[in-house]
Amino acid sequence: MKDVEGGSRRLIVFSDLGSGHVQLLESQNRSRSILVILDHHDTSESRDPLVHNLNPELNGFSGEKDASSSTVAYLFAKTVDPSLVTFAPLAIIGSTEIPGEAQGLNKIPIGDAEKTGAVKRTPKGSVKFDGAVPWLSPSRASSILNVLGSVGYYRGGPQLGLSACIKGFEKQILETAKGLEEERRNANQRMMEKIRKEGLSQMKNIQWFHARENYKGMSGKVVGSFCSYLSYQRFVNPVKYLIGMMNVPPEVPGWGRLPSPLVKVSGRASQPLAKMIEAGKRPPLSRILPDSCAKLGGFGDGHTVAASGVFPIGREEAFLDALDTLATTDPS
Repeated sequence: MKDVEGGSRRLIVFSDLGSGHVQLLESQNRSRSILVILDHHDTSESRDPLVHNLNPELNGFSGEKDASSSTVAYLFAKTVDPSLVTFAPLAIIGSTEIPGEAQGLNKIPIGDAEKTGAVKRTPKGSVKFDGAVPWLSPSRASSILNVLGSVGYYRGGPQLGLSACIKGFEKQILETAKGLEEERRNANQRMMEKIRKEGLSQMKNIQWFHARENYKGMSGKVVGSFCSYLSYQRFVNPVKYLIGMMNVPPEVPGWGRLPSPLVKVSGRASQPLAKMIEAGKRPPLSRILPDSCAKLGGFGDGHTVAASGVFPIGREEAFLDALDTLATTDPS
């Protein structure tokens, strides 16, 4: 943040991140830049007139159900320039991360895309693209972008993803994504075999695994995706927080090196635990996971039932102890 918000005064946009760190963004803004946060994670209001936290959760919408960050970014873009309504399909692709039929603000880009003829409704009521790539469904496009950004993070994947968003899903991009998907499938299979053989490590309120170098060469996002899949398996305790960790290198492609290697941590809540969190009987992951990371010099953010963060390598035991303790506390 010191690097991003240093230098000359300018406009800085944080997309799909920043909401969990509003006060940090305010405190590091030495250049007095205008900061715009386009996000849907759990958040707090900004008291700085230079920090515009455009998060639907501050207006009574749920970031987990009503608005993906792609929808927030799209609504901002078309407000600035109405001609950008042509990018409504990208908001639709992004919002497929939210399970079930589109609701709340996520319905707006679908309506806009129907008016421009970019999408059509199928007989079953789902959305089908009717533009340059009618054969690509929103969910398939989302899968391709996800694998390019996560598995291909250190190999130019994000740049290919941006190209796909702007120019279309060309053959080379589809082939690259297919190869990356195979890599991820093999890594997930190795991880699942290890967990089935050895089981998850158990504490009073949490269950966890450490992937270590299993996902080497991939971004930390892959462990979160694996946790989401794992949370539906029968051998997972449905009332304990599920925690996954992996080692990540200090390089940030196109930016530089962080001071030291880190552990990426992701947390998920199975359905029974999610209901307890929503009822206020258990604390939200969006609070206890970032707080545990912060105790060790790291940080995190997320939603009530899905959150992630990082902390320095070697502090795993301290992190787990801190999290297990916070998971015990009365959420009130």
